[in-house]
Amino acid sequence: MEKLRNLKDRICSWDNLLLAYKEAAQDKRYRGEVIAFSFRLEENLHAIRDELLNCSYTVGNYREFYVSYPKPRLVMALGFRDRIVQWAIYRQINPYVDKRFIHHSYGCRENRGTLAAAQCMLNWMQLISRKPDHKKWAIIKGDISKYFYRVDHSIIMDIYAGITDDAWFLWLIGEIINNPKLPFGLPEGVSADNCPREQRLYDVGMPIGNLTSQATANLYLDRLDQFVKHRLRQHYYLRYMDDFAIFCKKRDARAILDEITVFLKAELRLSISPKSAILPATQPVEFVGYTVTPHGLRLREKTTKHMKSSLKRVSEMYASGEINFSKARATVTSYIGMTQNCNGHNMRRWIEENISFSRGGAKEGTIIYEQIGF
Repeated sequence: MEKLRNLKDRICSWDNLLLAYKEAAQDKRYRGEVIAFSFRLEENLHAIRDELLNCSYTVGNYREFYVSYPKPRLVMALGFRDRIVQWAIYRQINPYVDKRFIHHSYGCRENRGTLAAAQCMLNWMQLISRKPDHKKWAIIKGDISKYFYRVDHSIIMDIYAGITDDAWFLWLIGEIINNPKLPFGLPEGVSADNCPREQRLYDVGMPIGNLTSQATANLYLDRLDQFVKHRLRQHYYLRYMDDFAIFCKKRDARAILDEITVFLKAELRLSISPKSAILPATQPVEFVGYTVTPHGLRLREKTTKHMKSSLKRVSEMYASGEINFSKARATVTSYIGMTQNCNGHNMRRWIEENISFSRGGAKEGTIIYEQIGF
């Protein structure tokens, strides 16, 4: 593909920065920092633009916190001003890099979320289950250990240099990736919730929570995708961020997994998680929040518990005024979507019976079928 050009002009254009501001402010318009920035919108956007053009921009402070679902993770959130810069970059970079990705790369891509990934695996599992020799097939279920915390900065900068010769952009993305004020990386084998800041690493890792980390994460593992598809010639391969799966003949499975392990270590300095396994191709498999079987998709028990807890929290946040109805509605709609193509009837009934939004005595109504349209 032709390399990206004129990134400085495109990222710093007034139209791009204004649209980046609108994206960053979506569903957050009533937060204090957003109100303060918006009060002097033109002045503040010009200040960002000048800093970018003059190469004087530096990334602000991160707010660090931990989340426990689906596994313990350290999340780092930037302030509103820096999120505008992230959106300005993302708007210009993502459409280009997305065209490079294989069809069955899922996660942080339009129309390629968890449900699409699970349905792809389901289709392939059903296809193989109908083969006369289906017992000779296996599924490699792979997981990359501590992926976001182990991305090598020198390798990702080389990858970015391969898609553009724009020295200004390489400076800007380098400011975000190689942050001298805050280490993002973890030593190999150490978990995020068990690593003091002084033991974290500066030369590896991407902050979970950055918009640019999403595009970078897929771009980094595109090398793995191309290796599996074109060097190993595996047709039934899909990846959702750091989780991947391959349907192949049992006799080949161990050799394929070994080659992937060597490739990841040698080319990307990543390791396969001990949780990775080789299983019979038609055995139920847990993947991206679902249990995939030849007979259909089932929501994992852990997933339904998380959904119920999250929806109760959304209802409380709406009642307290922390979020507006549009944001609450979008969250519920997303969860209902997860239940549409699996055994989600009980979960949908639970939402209908238990989730309604009220504030100051005024009830918006039971959320589901009346207001969302399912």
